[in-house]
Amino acid sequence: ERARERERERDRAGGDRWAIGGENDDLTWRTCRICRTWKPPRTHHCSICNRCVLKMDHHCPWVNRCVGWNNYRYFCLYLMWLSLCCVFVLITFFQSFWHDIVKMDARHPTRNFKNRQYIGLSWILCVAILLSMGILGGFHFYLVLTNQTTIEFQGNITKSAIYRAQGVIRRNPFDLGRTRNFQSVFGKSALWFLPWLSFVQGPTGSGTSFQTLGGVI
Repeated sequence: ERARERERERDRAGGDRWAIGGENDDLTWRTCRICRTWKPPRTHHCSICNRCVLKMDHHCPWVNRCVGWNNYRYFCLYLMWLSLCCVFVLITFFQSFWHDIVKMDARHPTRNFKNRQYIGLSWILCVAILLSMGILGGFHFYLVLTNQTTIEFQGNITKSAIYRAQGVIRRNPFDLGRTRNFQSVFGKSALWFLPWLSFVQGPTGSGTSFQTLGGVI
């Protein structure tokens, strides 16, 4: 009753109205039209794998499987470690690249042509991979901090625009704050970036229920 009264006061004062989720949000168990079975919230059917995937983010053609509840943190860590490896190669090869490629003296080369090719190709590959992984990794880092999947992100843009046209500011029902959102993917361990250690615990839960701003669903 107090919440309703505060909303009425904001309306009278011309303030913004807020909505947590909406009637079209994926907050309940539903029936998959293809599998003909029950599927939990945030679960989607993958037409390539031909099965429902818990908290599905996307289907990755590079590993030929879906990225979802069971392996999303490994996917994010893969992007992070691959980017760091590229940075390591760029730093390690920087002196050789600068002297043997950029400022090369054709009359007195310090390395033969084949070695210069290796250095130049390594730099080009690492720069290209770092740029692509940086953009993709930055996008998924944003998704982690806002507790969204790629599928939900696309849907939330449309839903937020519809609510905004009605003068209502919509909130993502799964957004619990940056810290809790991060822990829901990587767990609470301080060594979250080393998942192969046996004592590093991942996120708790089964992928069939999630904490929301309105409680557990």
